[in-house]
Amino acid sequence: MKIIAIDPGVMTGYAYARITDARELEFYPFEMTDEVDDFWRRIIDFKPNVIVMEDFDFRGGHQRASTGINYFPIQLIGIARLYELIEPTGKTALYLQKAAQGKSYYSNQVLKERKLYKRGVPHGMDATRHLLQWITFGPGYQYIEGKQNFAKMLDRWDDDG
Repeated sequence: MKIIAIDPGVMTGYAYARITDARELEFYPFEMTDEVDDFWRRIIDFKPNVIVMEDFDFRGGHQRASTGINYFPIQLIGIARLYELIEPTGKTALYLQKAAQGKSYYSNQVLKERKLYKRGVPHGMDATRHLLQWITFGPGYQYIEGKQNFAKMLDRWDDDG
Protein backbone atom coordinates (compact mmCIF):
# COMPACT_ATOMS: atom_id res chain seq x y z
CA MET A 1 0.00 0.00 0.00
CA LYS A 2 1.32 3.43 -0.95
CA ILE A 3 0.60 6.47 1.20
CA ILE A 4 1.49 10.11 0.71
CA ALA A 5 1.22 12.43 3.70
CA ILE A 6 1.14 16.13 2.87
CA ASP A 7 1.63 19.36 4.78
CA PRO A 8 0.37 21.79 2.09
CA GLY A 9 1.81 25.23 1.58
CA VAL A 10 4.09 27.26 -0.62
CA MET A 11 6.80 24.99 0.77
CA THR A 12 4.95 21.68 0.87
CA GLY A 13 6.03 18.87 3.17
CA TYR A 14 5.72 15.29 2.00
CA ALA A 15 6.20 11.85 3.46
CA TYR A 16 6.16 9.13 0.82
CA ALA A 17 5.30 5.91 2.60
CA ARG A 18 4.42 2.33 1.98
CA ILE A 19 3.17 -0.49 4.09
CA THR A 20 5.09 -3.61 3.17
CA ASP A 21 3.71 -7.10 2.71
CA ALA A 22 4.99 -7.75 6.26
CA ARG A 23 2.63 -4.92 7.36
CA GLU A 24 5.47 -2.62 8.35
CA LEU A 25 5.70 1.07 7.59
CA GLU A 26 8.54 2.61 5.56
CA PHE A 27 8.60 6.32 4.80
CA TYR A 28 10.72 9.12 3.40
CA PRO A 29 10.09 12.78 4.40
CA PHE A 30 11.05 15.71 2.16
CA GLU A 31 9.77 19.12 1.10
CA MET A 32 9.39 20.94 -2.20
CA THR A 33 8.14 24.22 -3.57
CA ASP A 34 5.53 22.92 -6.00
CA GLU A 35 3.11 24.78 -8.20
CA VAL A 36 -0.37 23.30 -8.56
CA ASP A 37 0.53 21.41 -11.75
CA ASP A 38 3.72 20.03 -10.13
CA PHE A 39 1.65 18.86 -7.17
CA TRP A 40 -0.82 17.17 -9.53
CA ARG A 41 1.99 15.37 -11.38
CA ARG A 42 3.57 14.28 -8.09
CA ILE A 43 0.32 12.61 -7.00
CA ILE A 44 -0.28 11.08 -10.45
CA ASP A 45 3.27 9.68 -10.58
CA PHE A 46 3.23 8.30 -7.01
CA LYS A 47 -0.22 6.69 -7.39
CA PRO A 48 -1.07 6.59 -3.67
CA ASN A 49 -3.75 4.37 -2.21
CA VAL A 50 -4.10 6.84 0.66
CA ILE A 51 -3.55 10.58 0.93
CA VAL A 52 -3.22 11.96 4.46
CA MET A 53 -3.26 15.74 4.37
CA GLU A 54 -3.37 18.67 6.72
CA ASP A 55 -6.64 20.54 6.29
CA PHE A 56 -6.81 24.31 5.91
CA ASP A 57 -8.03 26.01 9.04
CA PHE A 58 -8.64 29.74 8.91
CA ARG A 59 -7.72 31.07 12.33
CA GLY A 60 -8.79 34.64 12.99
CA GLY A 61 -11.59 37.07 12.41
CA HIS A 62 -12.65 38.76 9.21
CA GLN A 63 -9.97 41.43 9.79
CA ARG A 64 -7.28 38.86 9.19
CA ALA A 65 -8.67 38.01 5.77
CA SER A 66 -7.27 41.27 4.43
CA THR A 67 -3.80 40.83 5.95
CA GLY A 68 -2.35 38.70 3.18
CA ILE A 69 -3.19 35.21 4.41
CA ASN A 70 -1.99 32.59 1.94
CA TYR A 71 -4.77 30.44 0.49
CA PHE A 72 -2.45 28.30 -1.66
CA PRO A 73 -2.94 25.25 0.63
CA ILE A 74 -6.64 25.27 -0.30
CA GLN A 75 -5.69 24.82 -3.96
CA LEU A 76 -3.54 21.80 -3.10
CA ILE A 77 -6.33 20.29 -1.00
CA GLY A 78 -8.65 20.75 -4.00
CA ILE A 79 -6.18 18.90 -6.23
CA ALA A 80 -6.01 16.02 -3.72
CA ARG A 81 -9.82 15.90 -3.58
CA LEU A 82 -9.99 15.85 -7.38
CA TYR A 83 -7.48 13.00 -7.55
CA GLU A 84 -9.54 11.01 -5.05
CA LEU A 85 -12.66 11.52 -7.20
CA ILE A 86 -11.18 10.65 -10.59
CA GLU A 87 -8.43 8.16 -9.69
CA PRO A 88 -8.88 5.40 -12.29
CA THR A 89 -9.19 2.44 -9.91
CA GLY A 90 -11.36 4.35 -7.44
CA LYS A 91 -9.23 3.02 -4.61
CA THR A 92 -7.65 6.20 -3.26
CA ALA A 93 -8.88 7.54 0.06
CA LEU A 94 -8.25 11.10 1.26
CA TYR A 95 -7.99 11.79 4.98
CA LEU A 96 -7.85 15.41 6.14
CA GLN A 97 -6.49 16.18 9.59
CA LYS A 98 -6.37 19.45 11.48
CA ALA A 99 -2.91 20.86 12.14
CA ALA A 100 -3.34 20.33 15.87
CA GLN A 101 -4.19 16.66 15.28
CA GLY A 102 -1.05 15.98 13.32
CA LYS A 103 1.17 17.80 15.75
CA SER A 104 -0.48 16.79 19.01
CA TYR A 105 1.50 13.67 19.93
CA TYR A 106 4.46 13.52 17.56
CA SER A 107 6.40 16.57 18.71
CA ASN A 108 10.00 17.16 17.63
CA GLN A 109 11.07 15.68 20.95
CA VAL A 110 9.11 12.46 20.41
CA LEU A 111 10.42 12.14 16.84
CA LYS A 112 13.98 12.70 18.07
CA GLU A 113 13.58 10.13 20.85
CA ARG A 114 12.31 7.61 18.27
CA LYS A 115 15.18 8.50 15.92
CA LEU A 116 12.65 9.57 13.29
CA TYR A 117 13.58 13.24 13.14
CA LYS A 118 15.28 14.49 9.97
CA ARG A 119 16.99 17.87 10.19
CA GLY A 120 16.48 20.49 7.51
CA VAL A 121 12.99 19.45 6.39
CA PRO A 122 10.56 21.00 8.89
CA HIS A 123 7.59 20.70 6.52
CA GLY A 124 8.56 17.12 5.70
CA MET A 125 8.52 16.47 9.44
CA ASP A 126 5.03 17.98 9.66
CA ALA A 127 3.90 15.59 6.91
CA THR A 128 5.55 12.76 8.86
CA ARG A 129 3.58 13.77 11.97
CA HIS A 130 0.34 13.51 9.97
CA LEU A 131 1.37 10.11 8.65
CA LEU A 132 2.24 8.76 12.09
CA GLN A 133 -0.91 10.29 13.62
CA TRP A 134 -3.02 8.56 10.96
CA ILE A 135 -1.24 5.23 11.54
CA THR A 136 -1.21 5.44 15.35
CA PHE A 137 -4.51 7.08 16.26
CA GLY A 138 -6.53 7.09 13.03
CA PRO A 139 -7.85 4.60 10.51
CA GLY A 140 -4.36 3.67 9.34
CA TYR A 141 -3.80 1.37 12.32
CA GLN A 142 -5.76 -1.37 10.53
CA TYR A 143 -3.01 -1.68 7.92
CA ILE A 144 -0.29 -2.35 10.48
CA GLU A 145 -0.23 -5.52 12.57
CA GLY A 146 -2.08 -3.91 15.46
CA LYS A 147 -1.17 -0.95 17.63
CA GLN A 148 1.05 -3.11 19.82
CA ASN A 149 3.10 -4.18 16.81
CA PHE A 150 3.33 -0.58 15.63
CA ALA A 151 4.69 0.36 19.05
CA LYS A 152 7.22 -2.47 18.69
CA MET A 153 8.14 -1.15 15.23
CA LEU A 154 8.77 2.28 16.73
CA ASP A 155 10.91 0.62 19.41
CA ARG A 156 12.87 -1.20 16.71
CA TRP A 157 13.51 2.15 15.02
CA ASP A 158 14.85 3.32 18.40
CA ASP A 159 17.17 0.32 18.56
CA ASP A 160 18.32 0.64 14.94
CA GLY A 161 19.09 4.37 15.20
